[in-house]
Amino acid sequence: MDRLTAFRTLVLVAETGSFTAAAAKLSTVPSAITKRISELEKSLGAKLLHRTTHGVVLTDEGALCLERIQRVLDDVDDIEQLLASRRQEASGQLRVSMPAAMGQIYVIPQLDRFLSTHRSIRLTLEYSDSPPDLLENRLDIAIRIGKPKDGGFVARRLARSRRVTCATPDYIASHAPLVDPKDLQNHACVALLVDGRIRSWKFLQNGELMAHTPRGGLTVSSGLALRESALRGLGVAQCNSILVAPELRTGKLEELLHHTSVPSEDLYVVYPPNRHAVPRAKVFIEFIRGIFKPYLHETLSKQEVV
Repeated sequence: MDRLTAFRTLVLVAETGSFTAAAAKLSTVPSAITKRISELEKSLGAKLLHRTTHGVVLTDEGALCLERIQRVLDDVDDIEQLLASRRQEASGQLRVSMPAAMGQIYVIPQLDRFLSTHRSIRLTLEYSDSPPDLLENRLDIAIRIGKPKDGGFVARRLARSRRVTCATPDYIASHAPLVDPKDLQNHACVALLVDGRIRSWKFLQNGELMAHTPRGGLTVSSGLALRESALRGLGVAQCNSILVAPELRTGKLEELLHHTSVPSEDLYVVYPPNRHAVPRAKVFIEFIRGIFKPYLHETLSKQEVV
């Protein structure tokens, strides 16, 4: 029995929940898949899969084995990639985590260019607005707002940013003037919930940093929802400048209180030290850096928002 082939077959059956679907993906017949799994179960001395009326599910032993098998297959991929690196071929499985907003606004629209160039890379994108644990989640790369405190990882700045207070032109035209942060009490402010708390808005006035707790009828829990709420004219929002840079450029959103703007946490690409030497990771890191290059020299000047 080819143990690696059996391992990959088990992973595929677990992912699809069906012997038939797994057989289709492997261009074989379901009976061949059944035989392969049976031989693996016999070899390991444990029942790995359980058939139900709705498909195939992992047993407790199967779930335990699958976690270890994934690690083995990842190691095999790394070995293959190490050999491929001598030929400078970017191939194999690549797992990347990023905030949903950055993925939707910047990465997905340009992803066809990356995938068409690197057809041998199997890319998995995971959206997470919270900083992920790269090792625990078996991630190769993470794009995150804020530099990680763990010095065990490489962190390269992708973009600088600042706090931008903004609203649509229609909202601005139909509401009271907003020339001072104190005027916010007369406006609907869209609040952002971070780790169970409403994030305060920051302003710089007379050389001093001041905080404002946004009050309004709407609170959202993601940057993507915050941006969409502002675009829908639901109120004034304060967010990372990278989040709304395209809309500021086109005029769909207008910046308010720009003279009080303060720096925000920058955007970073984070990865284990050994990953940059792996071609599949290297080409993706360069791809991401190219996307955010226009925002690498963001300043506090309204006129220089790209």
